[in-house]
Amino acid sequence: MTRAIEPGLAPQRVVSLVPSTTDSMFTLGLGRFLVGVTDYCPLRDQPNGILRIGGPKDARVEEIIGLHPEMVFANAEENPETLIAALEQSGVRVWVAFPKTLRQAVADLRDLAMMYASETALQSVVWLDRAVDWLEGSRTQKSIRIFCPVWREGPPDKPDRWVTLNGDTYASDLLTYCGAENVFADRTGSRYPPVTPDEVIAADPEIILLPDEPFAFGEEDASFFLRNMPSLRAVERQQIRRVDGRLLFWHGTRLGEAIQQVPQWFFDPKK
Repeated sequence: MTRAIEPGLAPQRVVSLVPSTTDSMFTLGLGRFLVGVTDYCPLRDQPNGILRIGGPKDARVEEIIGLHPEMVFANAEENPETLIAALEQSGVRVWVAFPKTLRQAVADLRDLAMMYASETALQSVVWLDRAVDWLEGSRTQKSIRIFCPVWREGPPDKPDRWVTLNGDTYASDLLTYCGAENVFADRTGSRYPPVTPDEVIAADPEIILLPDEPFAFGEEDASFFLRNMPSLRAVERQQIRRVDGRLLFWHGTRLGEAIQQVPQWFFDPKK
């Protein structure tokens, strides 16, 4: 779900409710238009005059309205519909993105660049589009089976279950492009399905990715898998990888870095 925008609209006062969009604005040279961001948004060189307005889930509507934004950038997955509706009902224009694939993420960036009619930004998007083409063309037929939790419920030494991701998500699409097979890609019922330890063991992944956000998985999580999945100890190379969650979950210009780094997670640099 992406609510349409007009090319060349070029809002001069923007509030971003999405850390990855804020990140992309600065990378594309458009950060000067930001007047408000969430508490979790990265700010380049700590520019003055940008107000922190709360988290993506609980942004303070009155403060946003008080900034007199010409547009608010939101995401259907990260920001509650009630928050988006409250802003729209107050007369604020909201651009709502919801990329589930790499191609959709690039298309959203293209819309953003066209909104500002920025040739520099458009050239960056063209480069990303070509990088995705290259990544698609370089995929091998054999994929490495991976399990990637997003959240843990219960203590690390005895988890009740993990929340993971199915194939209808940006992160899973990225993993597929990079040569991995998400062992729960076909799970239905939720885009972020819960799975039990027994289900993970039965799926028998070759590699387990432990991202540092949105949940900070640590050494205790890795130890659990090593204790309970002997197959991960039966090979020479390290099969449990602690990875940068921004590369997996931050759709936008962070994709350029992900294309270079994520494929390396599945191959032993010593071999």
